[in-house]
Amino acid sequence: MKKLLGFLLLMLLSSCAVKAQQYKSHTVARGETIESIAEDYKVTPEDIIKLNPDARRGVRRNNVLVIPSKSITVAKDVEVTFTNHKVRRKETLYSISKKYGVSIDDIKKYNEKVAKEGLQKGDRIAIPKFKQKSEVVVSNEEPTKNDEEEKNEEETAETYIVKAKETKWGIAHSYGLTIEELEELNPEIKDGLQIGQEIKLPKRTEKPQVASSEQFAFYNVKPKQTVYTLTRKLGVSRAELILLNPALKDGLKAGMVLKLPVAKTESLEVIDAEIVDKFSFLENADTDNVSNIVLMLPFKLNEINIDSVTSTKEKLRKDRILGYATEFYTGAIMALDSIKKLGFSVNVKVLDTEGKTTSTRNLVYNNDFSDVHAVIGPLLPSNIEVAASELKSDGIPVISPLSSKEVKYKNVYQTIPSNELLEEKMLNFLKEKGVDKNIIIIADKTKTAIKNKVKSIFPSASEIVPEKGNYIKPDIIKPLLKEDQENWVILESEDLSLLANVTSVLNSYVSEKNKIVLLTTDRNDQYDKSANIYNSHLANLSFHYPSIDKPSSFNNKFNKQYEKRYKISPSRIATRGFDITFDILLRLAYNQNLAKSVRAGAETNYVENKFDYTKKMFGGFYNKGIYIVKYDGLEIKEAK
Repeated sequence: MKKLLGFLLLMLLSSCAVKAQQYKSHTVARGETIESIAEDYKVTPEDIIKLNPDARRGVRRNNVLVIPSKSITVAKDVEVTFTNHKVRRKETLYSISKKYGVSIDDIKKYNEKVAKEGLQKGDRIAIPKFKQKSEVVVSNEEPTKNDEEEKNEEETAETYIVKAKETKWGIAHSYGLTIEELEELNPEIKDGLQIGQEIKLPKRTEKPQVASSEQFAFYNVKPKQTVYTLTRKLGVSRAELILLNPALKDGLKAGMVLKLPVAKTESLEVIDAEIVDKFSFLENADTDNVSNIVLMLPFKLNEINIDSVTSTKEKLRKDRILGYATEFYTGAIMALDSIKKLGFSVNVKVLDTEGKTTSTRNLVYNNDFSDVHAVIGPLLPSNIEVAASELKSDGIPVISPLSSKEVKYKNVYQTIPSNELLEEKMLNFLKEKGVDKNIIIIADKTKTAIKNKVKSIFPSASEIVPEKGNYIKPDIIKPLLKEDQENWVILESEDLSLLANVTSVLNSYVSEKNKIVLLTTDRNDQYDKSANIYNSHLANLSFHYPSIDKPSSFNNKFNKQYEKRYKISPSRIATRGFDITFDILLRLAYNQNLAKSVRAGAETNYVENKFDYTKKMFGGFYNKGIYIVKYDGLEIKEAK
């Protein structure tokens, strides 16, 4: 009924000549009648029925009526007809005026709400069309499209001379245009403005004051951004933003140019008075997107005696996989809470795989995944393979959260970078940062391949071959150290004795004269197994290595909220549960097709983890998000 009424109104306003009037829309409330509505608006029931023929049979709650308002004085020899226009996303008064060949002032004149409050997406407004009653057609030839466009342009545009300190963004903001609209009017300014240059701008009864780049910087609003995300990004309150940009009262639209005081943009990158920023999923997400996800984790509820707290705690302590599942889940819950606080809606279903492939397969068979946007989990590679295989035909993404083992299905997202990627990241770091360093390579026989790769980067590097028994003599390395250069020692080994020996010897030579940095492409588990590899030595050597995560500050917001909720500090697995879940939900809020969202190409950073996905030619997506970290004292920090 509501759609039908809207259609009838469109037909009525498009074809009938009426007295020049303004219109208001009214949504019928419970108990209202045509008579009561007419009385409220000081019009007659017949006035309403003329514009709303269906209302003759009565009105229902939520019907939308067009109500005539006060009369407007129009020249007697002018006939006015109206077109009903529904305001769409990104439309401005300028773009609508250009579309219909009328002035912005005329649109405001016949639309009281627009004049007072501006445009809002979804509004229906009356577009006037004027015709002289005495108009006589002299020629049978119709004006060409170019003639009409030129005539409309002359009627709706005026010449403006660019002054010093004025920019495209400042002019666009002052005249309520997008940069695209300004450049469409003036194609010659795409490469910039010149002082004294003549440009075309929409005619205004009251000439706006153009904001100077000396006082203001300007921000071009991106698609899907909200006022909330902008206030966080730009460091201003909602009230400040609206005070400087009154058009925001009409709603935020992509392409709008916002004005900010220069003082507020000191921490932002500003180029020629325009704020330049990187793509952000949060700023471009759509709060209308409702994400449906499934968490598939091995809770093994079939093995837990829920009536015994003692046995449950014992099970959690002894079963490593169950412990991982529980920790990951606590972080995921924190992510769900965080994403909802940002205004995004999520539906989540939790399924227990019991850590078995048969249970995983049964879960897929017995649950409806038709509207699921992503599955996070399972944890074990064998179960990931089963889930991905069963869901691949529907194209449902399966997120592998804790394993770097490749699962070769196109719908799999590997969140743990492979060892090959870690190695590649470190080699690139060495190539970029090690040019002016004194390079020394120490590698055992099992690491010949990586040693050759390092040698190809640094052909003149010194090389030390470990003695039989995997150790180096102190007097062999000492002559290779240089006091006038930073000494970079690249150590490649998985042998405990060699690692302990080299770190100890190098530490003994560290001094104000000898700056020594220890680096490796592979910080393997052996570094944590030997009591003879001291953290103090690694700290003195500013040990550098590639890592899938970076340690977070104990005082960060996530850690504080986690401790408040669970009464313990979050483990790396819990933090990873938060980072992965939050990242996937944010990407889905941007685009519910995860593959398309990933192809936006944005790299994301969260509490401890980084995500930068790339599609394999044959297979799924893999994460290239890797940090180079270093010991800074006894703290581990990202090496910039």
